[in-house]
Amino acid sequence: MSETGATCRRTREDRISFLPDHLLCEILSDVPTKTAVVTSVLSTRWRTIWLSTPVLDLHTHDFPNFTAFASFISRFLDFSSGSSCLHKLKLESWNFYFVKSNPYYLIKKWINNAVTRKVQHLDILYPWFLEKMPLSIYTCESLVSLKLSDVLLADSEYFSIPCLKIMHLVNSIYTNGAFLEKLISSCPVLEDLTVVKDRDAEYDFEALRVRSQSLKSLVVDIDGHTYMDSENTGKAVVIDAPGLNYLSLKDKQSTSFVISKLSLSAKVNVNVSFDMDFDTDVIDSSKRSVVRTFFTMLSTVRDMTLRGTTLHIISLYLKHELLPQFPYLIRFNAVFYNSDLGKLPNILQSCPNLKSLVLELEEFKMNDLLVLSSSSVPECLRSSLEHVEIKTLIRGAVAEMELVKYFLENSAVLKKLKLCLRRGRMNEESIILMELLGLRRCSPSCEVVVQLEELKETSLKL
Repeated sequence: MSETGATCRRTREDRISFLPDHLLCEILSDVPTKTAVVTSVLSTRWRTIWLSTPVLDLHTHDFPNFTAFASFISRFLDFSSGSSCLHKLKLESWNFYFVKSNPYYLIKKWINNAVTRKVQHLDILYPWFLEKMPLSIYTCESLVSLKLSDVLLADSEYFSIPCLKIMHLVNSIYTNGAFLEKLISSCPVLEDLTVVKDRDAEYDFEALRVRSQSLKSLVVDIDGHTYMDSENTGKAVVIDAPGLNYLSLKDKQSTSFVISKLSLSAKVNVNVSFDMDFDTDVIDSSKRSVVRTFFTMLSTVRDMTLRGTTLHIISLYLKHELLPQFPYLIRFNAVFYNSDLGKLPNILQSCPNLKSLVLELEEFKMNDLLVLSSSSVPECLRSSLEHVEIKTLIRGAVAEMELVKYFLENSAVLKKLKLCLRRGRMNEESIILMELLGLRRCSPSCEVVVQLEELKETSLKL
């Protein structure tokens, strides 16, 4: 091959290297800094391109010690100091021994540097970072996304983050609920908020209040511990966000909830306990009032997921009175403990226009029996329910087959019943399939779709 031909071939194979610097930097901005650095060995052309990217995305496990980590960051910031902007700063560490040896002032210095350079995305995951985050983040006019995990947040008299759209606070420590309320109110265009306090985190606030006219997605996950000697006066969650499209509420601490102006289009995912004792078989009138009020506030939604803890509370509640109606509910995903599954018909009585139902079973045992309550068929089975999916793997247990039989024999307009069959011996699968074929179907157009475990692309239509 001639020299000219070889050059042309290399040109065709490495067209990306002929792109202008700003485009190469944009490409490298979409990968972690460690990956971007690796490109420096490709050729002389690539040697320093990564230093010009407006992104610093690092994990301490990529470095032997903090000195190397700090040296790398300093070199990057010094080299790019002429750049007007740093679009993203992400620092992450899970190594306790690595972190506790940190000169904390350096981390604060790097964050302040990023704020000065108009950072748009700030992502800090630093357990055991014993210094409070710098106050500069509360007045960063360029910040669009703020994600903080396991850090200390200082209180401040002044907050103003005018461009912030995404804020995730995971196990971060702050003084009280009023701090969070002030922080949220300082973000006039906030769209995505996540607040997490897991079981290892302290949670001693009387109320979590979220008020925002711009918020579209809210995730609240509270499972934090309370000091044993603190006075337990009951915790509350107050949400006033009329523009919400998605609400995920997981809470094992709060006793009451106030949710205002939830829109018809909102999708909700709920797993709350109302701080109730699971060993009880009855709910007193005051607790029933709290449960009734809570579900009345959700009565306008069209798409709802309820999980085991909440469905257990509902099962207890139904011993005393009916649930509020959900006239607009079209899609319902329910994750049942098997002991509460018998109340499913009563719950469906409150969903007269339901079209799609997805069921999952937890703590299911092969020998468990299923007795479905209610003497009458729910309205939705007679007139609207078109799709049912049982996500739990079917093993042929009596309770499982009773559940399948219930929907096939009572759903007048059902179009599809979808199941997933656990892989077993061939004769066991054949027995289950034959039993399914023998079940009477109320809807003549109903199709039973059976997928085999680990063969999701393969399905049988019965």
